[in-house]
Amino acid sequence: MAIKIKRGTQITFEAKDDAEALRTVRDRLGPDAVILSSRQVKTGGFLGLFRRTVLQVSAAVLEEERRSESDTEKKERLAAFQKLLEIKQAMVSPGEGVTGGEASVLDGAPFRGDQVLSAAGVYSPRPPKVKKEVLPRETVSDGVDFSRQGLALASEKTAPPADPPETVSPEKLQNEVNEIARRLDLVLKRLETERSEPAPPPPPSDGGKDILAKLLAADVSETHARSLVERFRDDPQGKDFPQWLGRMIPVAAQESWEALGGRKIMLIGPTGVGKTTTIAKLAAIHSLWKKKKVFLLTADTYRIAAVKQVETYSKILGIPMDVVDDPRHIGPVLEKTGEADLVLLDTAGRSQRDGARIEEMRELFLAYQPDVVHLVLAANMKYRDMLDVVKRMGVVPISRVIFTKTDETTTYGALLNILLDFDRPVSFITTGQNVPNDIEVASGMRLAEMLLGEERRTGSA
Repeated sequence: MAIKIKRGTQITFEAKDDAEALRTVRDRLGPDAVILSSRQVKTGGFLGLFRRTVLQVSAAVLEEERRSESDTEKKERLAAFQKLLEIKQAMVSPGEGVTGGEASVLDGAPFRGDQVLSAAGVYSPRPPKVKKEVLPRETVSDGVDFSRQGLALASEKTAPPADPPETVSPEKLQNEVNEIARRLDLVLKRLETERSEPAPPPPPSDGGKDILAKLLAADVSETHARSLVERFRDDPQGKDFPQWLGRMIPVAAQESWEALGGRKIMLIGPTGVGKTTTIAKLAAIHSLWKKKKVFLLTADTYRIAAVKQVETYSKILGIPMDVVDDPRHIGPVLEKTGEADLVLLDTAGRSQRDGARIEEMRELFLAYQPDVVHLVLAANMKYRDMLDVVKRMGVVPISRVIFTKTDETTTYGALLNILLDFDRPVSFITTGQNVPNDIEVASGMRLAEMLLGEERRTGSA
């Protein structure tokens, strides 16, 4: 399909680096713009001498129909880059500076007198003093408070990476896929039963009725809601329902390194759920705060400027990245990741109804052999749409779930339904577009409070 560019918006210009190109696009075309292409060219000089290398950049605003699915992501992408640069500046230490081009994205001004060069010759602003304090265990984002009050670091506690799993053969893959399909079949039969049969009488009015009403109002399926109420009433230790429910919600871990689940991570999900932004948040947290060697991979060669987005994040963070353009050619790419503690693979957003693209995802899984597959779902999706995603993307074994856009909905029952239906833990939740601020290691208590409308209000996401 041909790309439709909004009339009068396409520009071509030269920039010294990606950061300057990003700022120019933002200033001249606004947040809706996308970078169509960029390439290094030599310009200037005299008689072939004194030529300099610059980026020749082409950018434009696409027609509305081409931007409909990812419009919000495109509008907020530049702001996410800028926020990450600010945090990188705040956390930088001598010898680990951001480049002058990166810093210029923040203020658009020439270098100031308080800017110095590190020993390595890399631009490095003098970092502001950051107060360190030990945070309580309940603090979100794995002990790192990314709130507007500032950056507070908790004491580090990182677990060693899990032992690499055995190679997944096509036969073993099929067995795991069949298990997901079996569970999905049971869920769909249950939903049909709930629709056709009259609801059973409510539980005795000892508080159970009120709890049931809250769960149903939050869009928890009737079967799960009644089962939870009965289990709570029969549990001798069931004193406070939110706390009890928090213990029942399956979560991957209490710490981000463990929540990832391994060294080689693969994120899958439908179009527009925020996989790339989520990968950037995970890369930022583990490279900046955990001091891990992170390697970014992207197989999203379909979306306009998708590779450029990952490349920009990698340059800001100072971590390597590469592109997987064909699963059959992944071997040489993986060889480059040998010294990395963490390899994050971003996949193309697929419509769950695009059969050919889904099969490509299966081939990519077999070639990459990830330790863990995280399915990314937007919290504002309908429950039936989530089930359809699981049905289509269950061609690879889903290990854990990440819920994004939790700030864009007020009912969270679908999240609980998915976790209980497929017996998969939730690893992370995201609460906004800022990188790396708006991500948390999933907590059962936090999700229970959100579900019941009792979450702690700590400011907007």
